[in-house]
Amino acid sequence: VPAPMAHVIASVADDDDDDVLRIIKQRIDRRNAAHDALASTSEPFVVRELWDENATLVQRLVALKDALRECERQRDAQGRDVVALEEALALARVESTTKTSAGEGTEVERERRLKEELSEVYKKHAESSQRFIDARDALEKEQKAKKVAEDALDQIKSDVERAERRAIECEHALAEARKAESSALSEAEAQLSLKNAALTKIEQLERDNAELLERLMEVKMKEAEKMNEINDLYADMLRQKKSAELSAKAEGLADASAASLKALSMSTMMSNGVPSRKKHILQANKGGTHRVALSHDSFTLACAGDNRLVSMFDVETGAHTSDLSGMLGSVLDVCFSVDDTMVLGASTDCSLQLWDALSGRVKHRLTGHAQKVTSAKISQIDAKRAVSCSQDRNIKVWDLNRGHALSSMLTPSNVYSVAFDSSEQHVCSGHFDGSVRIWDVRTNDISQEFSAHTSIITAVTTMPNQNELLTNSRDNTLKLLDIRTLDVVRTFSAPKYRVGTDWSNPCVSPDGQHIASGGADGGLFIWRVQDGRLMTTLHGHDAVVATCAWSTAGLASACKNGVCLLWV
Repeated sequence: VPAPMAHVIASVADDDDDDVLRIIKQRIDRRNAAHDALASTSEPFVVRELWDENATLVQRLVALKDALRECERQRDAQGRDVVALEEALALARVESTTKTSAGEGTEVERERRLKEELSEVYKKHAESSQRFIDARDALEKEQKAKKVAEDALDQIKSDVERAERRAIECEHALAEARKAESSALSEAEAQLSLKNAALTKIEQLERDNAELLERLMEVKMKEAEKMNEINDLYADMLRQKKSAELSAKAEGLADASAASLKALSMSTMMSNGVPSRKKHILQANKGGTHRVALSHDSFTLACAGDNRLVSMFDVETGAHTSDLSGMLGSVLDVCFSVDDTMVLGASTDCSLQLWDALSGRVKHRLTGHAQKVTSAKISQIDAKRAVSCSQDRNIKVWDLNRGHALSSMLTPSNVYSVAFDSSEQHVCSGHFDGSVRIWDVRTNDISQEFSAHTSIITAVTTMPNQNELLTNSRDNTLKLLDIRTLDVVRTFSAPKYRVGTDWSNPCVSPDGQHIASGGADGGLFIWRVQDGRLMTTLHGHDAVVATCAWSTAGLASACKNGVCLLWV
């Protein structure tokens, strides 16, 4: 066998089937690993490695094809050698038949030698054919491996293309996202600029508003001063007119005195009884009346209500004499000073206001409460002091001369009504939790406390004997308490009596023998204090009776429709 053919067959014979399968399996595994790595990371070096591996397989396949062609060429040459040997053998046989017996032994020997050579050639040819078959099988395996590698490479190429398309899509999405982000940032900056501009404008408007308010307050103060001057001038003119009238009517003084004595006698007679008929029907406040008060001389009736006014009426004639203004909210309470020269009102605008009763001029605006003021009373001993309460749970004592608070007491429950006791060293208060509390104004502490009702106490009122306290509650009862011990002396109720508002207040007759309170059905209920008997129910209102007041001039009541009735 020629040396080149032996070298090729030896090189082919070195790679047996197991090694080829193992190599192919390893390469397929590497290809799969590379594919997974590409799918997970998409790194470019994995593709380069697969390309290098494929190039190596291609080079090896080319080498195997060249070796196969060399094997085929050598096999053809060996076939030609076999044919030549067969022809030489046949020729030798022919020659052997023609020769003499003398030379027979030599020819036989030659034939035997040729047969051995031919057998050796057949054997080598068979071995060469086997090696050729092995090389062809190895080539087929390599071709299959190449096909697998090419398929893997095609798959990798497809994956790479998909990855590239996905990368392009991601780049486009990223570009869109960046564009959207840029737009959002621009819009946010624009909105921030608008916000800053709006805040600047608001600040400027607030400054302008503060300036306008300040100018408005200055104008109001100037107008108030002018109005006070006009009122003073008007009061002087009235006094001069009254002085002239008194001088002109000095001769009729005896007749006037007699008439006054007669009127006083009639009032006294009425005060000993129970009112039964309507004397006046007054349109007091638009939107509703919250509180009525009668002056101590029984000449004037004050009605406070939702129209932010305190309307003043003449008790004798029922004429509307004036309106006290200046409140910025509904007026919830009103009262007279002991000498009837001042009127104090409490409002939902968190303030109190003190007026001159004659001129209607505002003397003080008392501020300090944080929520609506529900009740206010002027001291009947010292007209310079007053007490108020608010839903901010504070009770305040005021100096009416200076117009500021002297003290403040924080209550444990919302407070709806306050009143001075007889000594006026203590203040009585009624609360949301149904309790009555007695406060020492010298120490601003609670001195006594009693749970009198099961619901809101709408009002507390001191009795004329100064030792008892009358309370009204949303539990539809009134109770008479001993101020010294807070024991319940008597309870007043009626089957049809229902309290209609959270600020409903009762009243007491001048002699302390009867009490009256308005009901939700429009009735005015009157009880006798001595035994708690319901004496009568006066009907005349068509809405909830929210308030009442009693003096020697008669009994006044008002409802949520703003109608005030004067009973005699």
